[in-house]
Amino acid sequence: MHDVARAAGVSQRTVSNVVNNYEFVRPETRQRVLDAMAALGYVPNAAARSLRSGRTGLIALVVPDFRARIFADLTGPVVREAEALGYTVLIELTETDRDRELKVLTGGRTQRTDGAIMMALSLRPEDGHRRRADYPIVLIGDEELEGDVPHLAWPNREAVQAVVRHLADTGRRRLMLLGYAMGGMQTARMRQHGFFDGLAEAGLPVHDELLVKAGWTRADGQRAIEEHLDAGRLMPDGIFAMNDSLALGALRALHDRGVRVPQDVALVGFDDVEEARYATPSLTSVSLNLESMAAKAVAMLHEEISGKPGGHEPHILIDFHLKVRESSQ
Repeated sequence: MHDVARAAGVSQRTVSNVVNNYEFVRPETRQRVLDAMAALGYVPNAAARSLRSGRTGLIALVVPDFRARIFADLTGPVVREAEALGYTVLIELTETDRDRELKVLTGGRTQRTDGAIMMALSLRPEDGHRRRADYPIVLIGDEELEGDVPHLAWPNREAVQAVVRHLADTGRRRLMLLGYAMGGMQTARMRQHGFFDGLAEAGLPVHDELLVKAGWTRADGQRAIEEHLDAGRLMPDGIFAMNDSLALGALRALHDRGVRVPQDVALVGFDDVEEARYATPSLTSVSLNLESMAAKAVAMLHEEISGKPGGHEPHILIDFHLKVRESSQ
């Protein structure tokens, strides 16, 4: 740094300000320093800067897994937003294990990072009091934790109610909920509440035979529909699948059994993954604004790390849009 300062004709403090991207350095001075750095091949020592500042420049993105496409789709926008603020993103998988999620919340699994963005599925409201006070974290999920933990979510209940409204408006009267689970995670509960709210709003009955239990993978969706049809149970004329993976598996099973979509049965998923747009027929799905979610999550975490409030609310609800395609028209 001394050599760079001498070559640029500035003080070492000015070189430090340029390296740390402080805004008050004049543009022409900044350029002289950058030119001197390039000429001398100077690269800031990340380890030394970390020791001096107490920060690593690393943040963790913690997701359950990549089997559900939405977790992978969120990763790219988070990495881009973080890099724009000078962070490197490390990925950690929890496999929806409660103990792992709790360890992230208490800072026990991410000691080498400055903070974490976590998509949590098993945490409960009271777990917020277990958060390590000096470890910045932003949660993405349906549970809002006690203790003012920064949090983003999407309106699952309202989104699924909009799905049922759409199916009812197109004349569907016997609606299946694919992926039903008694109890279960908060996400599942909110989507189920939205389904029942939608039926009540439309004046449609709840058919117990059409509340079909299944995991949330493509294989689960295909298997559940095959078993339902092969057993000769009540035939739905509309299906809401809890996510797109289930819906795509169901689509395959319906095709194999000669059930036409949407002529015989309409089909709607949730998440609007890329495959939904390229399925045959293309899949109607609830689309979430992941770019907006990533930008807000990274900005909220940066505020926590830097201690500089940026005006974001501590709890943010991301909007949704129902993308109507061939499978329900």
